[in-house]
Amino acid sequence: MSMSSDISNDFLKSDTQTPFDTCLVCHKNVIDSGEDYFIERIMRKVPEFGIKETLFEYAMCMDCAGNMKGEMSKDSMERIETFFKERVMSIDPFERLENPLEKCLLTGKAIDDSLEFSYHAHCRGNQMIESIFPYAVSDEAMDQISELLSKETLDELDDFKGKYFNGPPEIAELINPKRLLPI
Repeated sequence: MSMSSDISNDFLKSDTQTPFDTCLVCHKNVIDSGEDYFIERIMRKVPEFGIKETLFEYAMCMDCAGNMKGEMSKDSMERIETFFKERVMSIDPFERLENPLEKCLLTGKAIDDSLEFSYHAHCRGNQMIESIFPYAVSDEAMDQISELLSKETLDELDDFKGKYFNGPPEIAELINPKRLLPI
């Protein structure tokens, strides 16, 4: 049984501190639609400057997320799903962290010890659905998952990056398509 709560500050737009209201792909208003959607934020630390910065973030409606997964190779999706299930099944659901964004859901690595990491939320309207979500994924888990991807899937992710996350070349180069995993 899942519960819900207000969307936490960790899942507000980093530049405006306002809720995501539009699907990145179809531009549907995800709050007004009342449909489920996901928020993903990929961040990195710059230790020499003592800062955390958002590399990219977005909301995606359930339909578009399903379509994106459908564009990935069957082999890649099966390997990712197996990887995910094996790790998540080993978690005691009664030991949910007070702050689930402190540790990687897949490896247990402290997010404070990760140079890159991602946050994931499942939302409906202005509420976060609490189940396995929200969760964090460490750089270590991202690297492990990227090893499971076929060339076809890597090409799809690179196309996705080019279509939705362009900008100044110095910023675009920071966005590794292997970090754009629908997990």
